Amino acid sequence: MDRIWRDVRSIDELGGAMAGWLEGRIASQPGCSAGPDEETAPLVPVLARLNRRGFVTTCSQPGETGPAYDGQPWEQRAAVEGWISCRNPLLGPLIRRARGAGLIVTAYGPGRSIGPRRGLTVTRWGDEAHTGFGGRPRRFQRHAEMPGIGRGARTELRRHGVALAVIDPVWGRDTRLWPLLDRVIGYREHEPAAPTRTRVDH
Repeated sequence: MDRIWRDVRSIDELGGAMAGWLEGRIASQPGCSAGPDEETAPLVPVLARLNRRGFVTTCSQPGETGPAYDGQPWEQRAAVEGWISCRNPLLGPLIRRARGAGLIVTAYGPGRSIGPRRGLTVTRWGDEAHTGFGGRPRRFQRHAEMPGIGRGARTELRRHGVALAVIDPVWGRDTRLWPLLDRVIGYREHEPAAPTRTRVDH
């Protein structure tokens, strides 16, 4: 695993490293030796922007519908989840504007207890729930999430990390969540790429 993950000292630096992984400049991330899934490719630009602003995305998916490999119906809600510091000024506006746009938000951490505690089903395979996002993380998750990251980032996750998920309630829709996230972070088309906020020892 790239040593950059062992050197990250904060949630912000962790987001910078995650952006680098999403964009292919870092070969692997903790718990994953490959790059992003194929379905994630169209989402990489907005996910990288979110990470550079301190929302460390650990899982995401587009909204889509269609048959699964076995012919059963397959449905996904557009969704993203991860960690953000309770001290990040992005957190409050992101929650307020996402909820104001009719999206579902779960946020659990210091000073936050929002949304379904058990999270929400975001993928259905036939008549069965297949994947869930969000909810209140179990005690072990703050320690187990992203094994091998730097001690400083791990400490900040434990003390100040908010488990955040934003989910489109409409199955198959993929046109609301991602533009909303870009508007919240103030992204403008043709904005120059921000530098990755990580410490690299040469």
